[in-house]
Amino acid sequence: MATISGKAAEDILERIFQPTTKPSARDQAEETLRHPKRLVYVAMSNKVFYWRAHIQKFVLDSGMVPVSPFMLFDYYLMHTVSKEIVREAMNNLLARCDEVWVFGRLSLGVKVQVGIAKRMNKAVRYFDIGDLPVTVMPITEETAQEELKD
Repeated sequence: MATISGKAAEDILERIFQPTTKPSARDQAEETLRHPKRLVYVAMSNKVFYWRAHIQKFVLDSGMVPVSPFMLFDYYLMHTVSKEIVREAMNNLLARCDEVWVFGRLSLGVKVQVGIAKRMNKAVRYFDIGDLPVTVMPITEETAQEELKD
């Protein structure tokens, strides 16, 4: 009997300390299809778009998939496409996302995006980015501030 339990313990230890292999592309695709992550629309004023990569990282680190207009369209594709076309594309993305996260102060455009999200019953979260690149702090809608006018 001692050899059986000893063998079982060795089998368990062997499995625990066996080197893990990285998942293949196929394994990753299957996992994504079975358990897709939530899509987060990233709303921010163009006055803070230079933080876009840090904000992308924050959303990814939160276990979500960021959809960020400033990463997709830069700043209106360097004005090579009309603002109306880019806004329509942004609103289509917003409609397909699960949540909207607002970073920094509320510009007119961000307020409109929040209004669209609320009318579509999407969760909206707010974040203070005053301490970037060090930290992003969750805040309430009531403490979110409007953007200062130039």
